[in-house]
Order: sequence, then C-alpha cells, then structure tokens
Amino acid sequence: MGKNTIFSRDSSEGGHLPAKRKFRDVILGMNDGMVTLLSFLGGLTGSSLPRLSIIYAALMTAIAGGLSMAIGGYLGSRTQNDIFRREIAREKWEIDNIPETEREEVRNLFLSFGLAPDQSDLVTEKITSNPEAWHRFMIREELGLHEEDLESPLKGGLLLGGSFLIGAIPPLLPYFLLGQIGSAFTDSLVFSCLALFLTGSIKSRLSNEPPLKGAGEMLLLGGIAGVSGLFIGTILPRLLSLLH
Repeated sequence: MGKNTIFSRDSSEGGHLPAKRKFRDVILGMNDGMVTLLSFLGGLTGSSLPRLSIIYAALMTAIAGGLSMAIGGYLGSRTQNDIFRREIAREKWEIDNIPETEREEVRNLFLSFGLAPDQSDLVTEKITSNPEAWHRFMIREELGLHEEDLESPLKGGLLLGGSFLIGAIPPLLPYFLLGQIGSAFTDSLVFSCLALFLTGSIKSRLSNEPPLKGAGEMLLLGGIAGVSGLFIGTILPRLLSLLH
C-alpha cells in the first residue's frame, strides 16, 4: 500500500509542517555541533597540546559527531516510519474485519468534536460508505498521522549530520585563523555565542515565541557548555593534582 493511496489530499496549512520540521532539525543539529565543539575546545585549550593537535582532535570530534547524528537520524526516521506503517495497516485490518467497532469509533470522534448525535450518525454513515475515505479519516483523526510524517530516513539523517558539521564551524574557525590558543578560544566563544543567538532567534520565530526568549536560552546553554569545558580542561586538572 503506497502512501499516495493512503493520503490523497494535502492542505496548504499541512504543507507548512514539513518545512518547519526541517528547520527544527537544522537548528537542533547546529546547536549540538556548536555546543559539542565549544565544550570540547574549552577543555583542550587549557591543556598543553599544540594548536595543530587541538585542531586535529576537534575535526575528528566534529566528524564523529556528524556521523553519529546522521546515523541516529536515519535509524530514528526508519523506526518512526515502521511504527506509522504498522498502525496504518492495523487500521485497514480493523475496517475490514471489525467494521462495526470502527464505525462506533468514528461516531464517538464526531461526538467529541461537539456534533449532536443525529449529526454524528449522518456524517459517520457518509464517511464509512467510502472505504478509502474511511481509512484516511481514521489515519488522520484517530492516529493523528499525515503524509509529511512519513519522511525519508536518508534525507533526515543527512540533514541532521550536515547541520551538526555546519554548527561546528563557528567554534572551530578561530583556531585556523589565529596562532594564540587563548585568543582563539575567546574568539571561538564569541563566534559561537553569535551563532547560538541567531539560531535561537530563528527557533523562536518558528515557534511563535518572543525572539529574545529562544536566543537567550540557546546563548545561556552554549555559554554554560563552553565554561564547563574550560573548567574541565584547566581548573579540574589543577584540583586533581593538589590531591596527589
């Protein structure tokens, strides 16, 4: 059973949802990339490693993180699609094998929408007279599924992995441009905070929140990650050395 058979209509409002989900995945991936690399670089900056070693280690971390995000996104999308398809098949089986129970479910749905019993009976009769429309109605209204919920696992994985790598660029870029590790981390923190502020503003706009709310949240979390990494790489080794 192809999804075009299951979903034969698309609404203009529903068409907005896939784009918003993609933006959400991009923002999440970029945020993870920035926070991961910022925390990692903060830890290495306080160490005695040379700049090239830090760059190499950070690049390996970015690549490993991107691959991990891509694989996780791919597997997550595949699992979600499998669950959705099982639920869709189950609804078809129930319509074919226990139609009276399914008709009662349709009627109860319309009653929950606020329709009067006689109106619910009339609309239920019309919908259940068309098996394809009946199946589509149960998928949308009972299961809450839409065509855009069945997404490509490969595209989803590549989107998350690529977003992670893009997010890793702002914290890592100063280490390629500056020779002093201390200055590089300061600029890395500034670049990352600006990027976090921007992506937070976009997130707020997509979720209809005040722009400064999302920007402030992402900026705060990114700053905490950077400070934590710096603490782990500088202060913590000194504390441990005092214990010996």
